[in-house]
Amino acid sequence: MLIAIVHYHLNRGGVTQVIASHLRALDRQAAAASGGLRAVVLHGGRCAGWPDRLPGVETLEYEVRAVAGLDYDDGEPRAPSRLAARVRAALAAVGGTVESTVVHVHNHALGKNGSLPGALVELAGEGWPLLLQIHDFAEDFRPLNYQRLRAGASDQVDGDWAAAAYPQAGHVHYAVLNQRDARILAAAGVEPARVHALPNPAGELGPPPPREPARRQLARRFGVPEDRPLLLYPIRGIRRKNLGEALLWSALAGGAWHLGVTLPPLNPAERPSYDRWKALAAALGLPAAFEIGGEAGLAFQENLAAADRMLTTSVAEGFGLVFLESWLAGKSLVGRDLPEITADFRAAGLRLDDLRPRLNVPLQWIGAADWQDEFEQPSAAPHTRFGRRPPPPPEIDRAVAGLVADGLVDFGSLPSRHQQRLVEQVAGSGERRGRLLSLNGWIEEALRPDRADGPMIDRNAAAVRRAYSEEACGRRLVQLYRHVAASPRSAERQPLDAERLLEEFLGLARFQPIRVES
Repeated sequence: MLIAIVHYHLNRGGVTQVIASHLRALDRQAAAASGGLRAVVLHGGRCAGWPDRLPGVETLEYEVRAVAGLDYDDGEPRAPSRLAARVRAALAAVGGTVESTVVHVHNHALGKNGSLPGALVELAGEGWPLLLQIHDFAEDFRPLNYQRLRAGASDQVDGDWAAAAYPQAGHVHYAVLNQRDARILAAAGVEPARVHALPNPAGELGPPPPREPARRQLARRFGVPEDRPLLLYPIRGIRRKNLGEALLWSALAGGAWHLGVTLPPLNPAERPSYDRWKALAAALGLPAAFEIGGEAGLAFQENLAAADRMLTTSVAEGFGLVFLESWLAGKSLVGRDLPEITADFRAAGLRLDDLRPRLNVPLQWIGAADWQDEFEQPSAAPHTRFGRRPPPPPEIDRAVAGLVADGLVDFGSLPSRHQQRLVEQVAGSGERRGRLLSLNGWIEEALRPDRADGPMIDRNAAAVRRAYSEEACGRRLVQLYRHVAASPRSAERQPLDAERLLEEFLGLARFQPIRVES
């Protein structure tokens, strides 16, 4: 069986890392397949950082080929038939046939290439088995991507853009990162039997470097005291990572911990928000260091070695690798729970006792009327950008009321202006700091520096290795590929409810103002 892995590029990034992990995972299965498994990776031409031979792939036969027109198209004229012909030719060049090949495409519906959806419809019509893996949805607060996706698919399949963007047939299957996304696709009309959860593998991090040299480097370069425990937030500081809440944790720690944020955002649109939080931390004198994994910082492994615990305050994730990697790094994880994401991890045996889905703050500290006004306007903006009518005022009022419980509101649901005000209040008032700690007693326990976390770390690391290792991923992949290859070839088309799919992401219950603020 030939596995054709298709992506826009092989430059460094999250999806490229997954592709590399999948090849290593398949390598572990190749010996058992007695030479019956091989792969080809098709990309659009960019491959900065991709090695000539991938470390950890020793048995699997694979090659890498560039296909013109497969990269991001930057609005170029659409040519789906031409792209389909080029993909078909690349497959034929390595001996790929409709009967022997599974085409595994990553993020086909992200709106990055207007020709790709139509090309895949053409290939599906010829009987090529497709596994379309969605890492990120254009519908998930990416209005420009969504508009390009619709435009690129609008002249396909009798004008039914959704049928082109999300093709359906007996031999077209979908892979998603978690059960939440599987439910979303099924609710929109994709046959549940053709939607498969395919979580990202969590590869071993290797032996850690020595801790003390890393701590000395952090002290010298960033002023992180060597004798103060480090709370590491290993992310790029984009808006959905909710940096205001990370600063609130720093303020609540009362100087007992030093916060470390690893990387700045790359997207210029994210920079103003990031710079405001950096400036606030400096103005308040919070014990926080930024970009400790940047150009002047430490390597990722060194920061892990220096850390005492890891923090997550993100309000939205596609997969959330930090929920797994922290335990493999030998660190406890504290902060914000995302139940839609972590439900899968808990079902696999992880205990995430130091995570909560809410960080309660008194609404009266910011003013209920002011908060409601600040919530209403941005809640309508995403709908407008997606070409939809904003929710009617009564619906917004109900959503706002549902966010308040006993006069308390979740910090993550606040606009950044109110988040900043609360951080300032807690940093400047021992009484308010004590009040928030009493409302969220789990935080004080999560920040207790002398806690013996070893047994919990060991249990969770074992659960991660059991369910999310590359070996487990390889078994899952091979089983899924065989299932897709054996699917009946069918041109049957079921309708997909594009509005339902969009509503799943834009619903007010899922809305956080910080994701759409400039």
